[in-house]
Amino acid sequence: MPYYDLGDLTNYIINNFYSIDWKTKLDKLKSIIYGLESIHHENIVHGDLHSGNIFFNDISDRIINDVVIGDLGMSKAVESNDDNENYGIISYMAPELFQEQKYSKASDIYSFGMIMWEFMTGRRPFWDRIHDTELIIEICDGLRPPIITNAPEGYIDLMKKCWHSDSDKRPTAFDIFHYKIDEIIKNEKNPTKIIPSSDIGPITNNPGAIYKSRPLGDTIRSAMSVMSSKSQSTTLNELFFHYQKSYIFIRKKKV
Repeated sequence: MPYYDLGDLTNYIINNFYSIDWKTKLDKLKSIIYGLESIHHENIVHGDLHSGNIFFNDISDRIINDVVIGDLGMSKAVESNDDNENYGIISYMAPELFQEQKYSKASDIYSFGMIMWEFMTGRRPFWDRIHDTELIIEICDGLRPPIITNAPEGYIDLMKKCWHSDSDKRPTAFDIFHYKIDEIIKNEKNPTKIIPSSDIGPITNNPGAIYKSRPLGDTIRSAMSVMSSKSQSTTLNELFFHYQKSYIFIRKKKV
């Protein structure tokens, strides 16, 4: 494997969070989305995008080519992506992947949204949680990492669009690279300062937070089973409530 001066994105952020300004962060993000757009242009889905497989070279005179997206072992052509193999890191995976939908360009964009959050906070998504069935259920119910307002104008809006629950409403890598990131950079007339607080900066992860890609089939099936049971229970309760109201109404009419 080639040598990368600055290591992977995880270590880059941990070691440099307070010393890299927002212009540098936006440049790095543009490099990442350029790499992802290049993959998508070939009609290929990465399938396991996270900060541990994005690598940096210290090339000061270039912006675009200093980032390499690695670990393409899960990558596959969109038209041949028929299996539902569940493999990855829970906190970077789009909710539809837990619900028997296949990997897609949109699920890669969801992962990119989590990487945006990582740049913003200096922490990995759901660093404080155990990565188990409960977290999967909450992600499917709409849970996302907390929003920190210390970011350039337009940044948070783009990030939230990337991790939208509806995959059809997420932007494409092409749009982000050619338009969205540039809009944020152009609007950054007065550079946003990184203000230290308890909500940002490197921190010790929960021991149960697993940031190594792994098979997740059993964990996901367990989560979906719990969700199905809850849904059935809710339906039965609603039917019982409706029956109870109807019964009371009929009794009142008879009286």
